[in-house]
Amino acid sequence: MELEELKVYLRIDHDDEDYLLQSFQKMAREYIKNAVGEVDKNNELYKFSEAILVGHWYENRELARIGNASYYIPDSFQSIIQQLRYCGDNS
Repeated sequence: MELEELKVYLRIDHDDEDYLLQSFQKMAREYIKNAVGEVDKNNELYKFSEAILVGHWYENRELARIGNASYYIPDSFQSIIQQLRYCGDNS
């Protein structure tokens, strides 16, 4: 996923945090690779899972949170990871 596509998904219309977004994107790619193995980066589910992780980390930058809110990654992300792991061509 290109940076501009990611910014559209995240509704970010400035360039102030491009470096941060690119860092999160690199981490998301590594996270997904560790969870799934090699995957086609043009796969739309892959792109979506990358965007979900980057968005999650972008919105939740603190190490700890007080109160009811948590840093829980949505179940939809885990479902996408399962799809990529077992239904994609990960060779």
